[in-house]
Amino acid sequence: MVGVLLIATWLSLSPAAEEPNLVAPPGDETPEAAALIDRASAALKSGKTAADLLADPAFMAAHPWPRFRSLISDNSRSPRTVLVTPDEPGEPMVVTGSVKGPDGRPLADALVYVYQTSAKGWYSDKAPHVSGMSGDTRHARLFGYMRSDAKGAFEFRTVHPTGYPRSDLPAHIHIHVTPAGAGGGGLVSEIRFDDDPRMTPAMTEASKREGFLVCHVTRGTGGALAVRADFTVPLN
Repeated sequence: MVGVLLIATWLSLSPAAEEPNLVAPPGDETPEAAALIDRASAALKSGKTAADLLADPAFMAAHPWPRFRSLISDNSRSPRTVLVTPDEPGEPMVVTGSVKGPDGRPLADALVYVYQTSAKGWYSDKAPHVSGMSGDTRHARLFGYMRSDAKGAFEFRTVHPTGYPRSDLPAHIHIHVTPAGAGGGGLVSEIRFDDDPRMTPAMTEASKREGFLVCHVTRGTGGALAVRADFTVPLN
């Protein structure tokens, strides 16, 4: 009887039993959210960059809200950004990459949007996923925007993501690329990692078939993990 009780107690405390899977997307801005986003707008007007805001823990609570994300997108003009604050848990990682057209020429001034899970495997701070239409895409806590430079290059600092809980999908960073001035074309893909235990040979082959990059993870000179990710972007 004691053994049965212990098993029942363990099950009641297990992450699968306790952790939520979904959190609702933000609705109307609360007074607190509106005030915080207004502060972010004022900071940008005073000379702060979009990367400055993303790295500032004071604005982390604003990340899921559409108006804050629009501020970041509209004010991201650098080929470099940061997705995390200094106190974000996880293994630091720097991703450098490039975007080029089918002819091999670099795509300058392309808008590069990236978002990912945390080291816990969650898009939100309240659950692994955000419900609703494209909830994770529109509201992920860790996100950033860049504009590729004249050589098509971009770079961002983050932490190594983790795959979703209770799933066999490997860790990944989503990437959307919109060429400058393009009436069509663009890229929606993922950066995956060869150091992920879930990246089996079969998963590696499936990832490549789906058009995702499986990137080699090394250790950079500063001690952070380093990844190289180069993409060819369809233009029609």
